[in-house]
Amino acid sequence: MKSSHKLGLALNLGTTPGVTLAYALSPQLAIRLGYSYFKYNPNTTLKASGEDVQLGGDINMSILGLSAEFFPFKKSSFKIFGGASYIDKGNLSVVVTPKGTYTFGNTTFTPDEIGNVKFSVDYGQKIAPFAGIGFGRTIPKSRIGFGFEVGTYYTQAPVVTLTGEKRLSSMSEQQSKVQENMKDWQYWPIMNLRLSFRLD
Repeated sequence: MKSSHKLGLALNLGTTPGVTLAYALSPQLAIRLGYSYFKYNPNTTLKASGEDVQLGGDINMSILGLSAEFFPFKKSSFKIFGGASYIDKGNLSVVVTPKGTYTFGNTTFTPDEIGNVKFSVDYGQKIAPFAGIGFGRTIPKSRIGFGFEVGTYYTQAPVVTLTGEKRLSSMSEQQSKVQENMKDWQYWPIMNLRLSFRLD
């Protein structure tokens, strides 16, 4: 007997956390509208080459996507999914600041005199296709279902900014090299655990 359940909602936890709303076109095919959002402001002290440094920054992600999930085997929850997303925000910025004093020869420099290093990666605003595989239905047969998905977005290479201030100003000269090294960073991983709810 064919399922008459048409609507489902899933909560995603992983590399693209957020929510997904699904509508079934058939027992084996559903269309999905998803929104992923993540924001985090790290602020911690780390050891670098035996010295304490302050690490601060901002991680900001906002993605709206339209996709389909297809179940090729009627008696299995294995699925293939794919679609396209609009990346409204996809950036990471980090500021590294020395915390202690440093002595070079007979001269001692304070953290304010040394300066800091700022590094950012920005994927900009763009359309990105994505695809993957997984187990579990966004519209579960029971009231609640579990699953996971793995896949990837395909994007353009991010724009890199690297600047240094004061005694660390020479770091700015490395920006073009870092940008070149990151030209192949066009894949954004999808690895999510999912909790799904049937809405009808």
